[in-house]
Amino acid sequence: PYDTSGDYSYRVIPSDIETSKLMVTHGGFDNSDINKDVNAMFPLDRLRELVKEGFIGSLADEMYGFMGGGGNVDKFKNETGPEIARKLKEQGVDIVLCTGGCGTCHRSATIVTRCCEAAGMSCCVIAALPPIAKQQGAPRITAPHVPIGSNAGEPNNIPMQTAILKDTLNFIDEADQFGMCRILPYEYGHNV
Repeated sequence: PYDTSGDYSYRVIPSDIETSKLMVTHGGFDNSDINKDVNAMFPLDRLRELVKEGFIGSLADEMYGFMGGGGNVDKFKNETGPEIARKLKEQGVDIVLCTGGCGTCHRSATIVTRCCEAAGMSCCVIAALPPIAKQQGAPRITAPHVPIGSNAGEPNNIPMQTAILKDTLNFIDEADQFGMCRILPYEYGHNV
């Protein structure tokens, strides 16, 4: 488990793992949506479907998860971000998507994407809190109307999750300047 009071470490997530074996523990936001359907934040099943559909070519063998909340900014800038960027680049990755839970997680996701962008990969933060990602200098931002913890769409709403990913990937291709943000037309309608 992560140190929920602040952690700059990351975990290797094999891209062929069963998503039912993944969970999130974070004290900075409600984890219930993610723990109903991890694809709400880490849309691995949707990405696999996009590979099968031919919308994207392939996935990296390894992906990386990090808590980010309360994380040490210098460690993220100088250790975690560059290390994740190096590992992704070694796998031949050309596009990196990140999501962030709490505000501090959005900051950490932005730092990691900036490191990946500097290493030559095109990056986008799928943000529930786009002002924080923008303030921190995210290379590109998409922002569906979702609560933190469901950046990639409502739990078990496969059409919404797929549409958010496709729109984000298309935006990466269309964005013609650094720091652009596109508000996506998807709204979380889950009743509590």
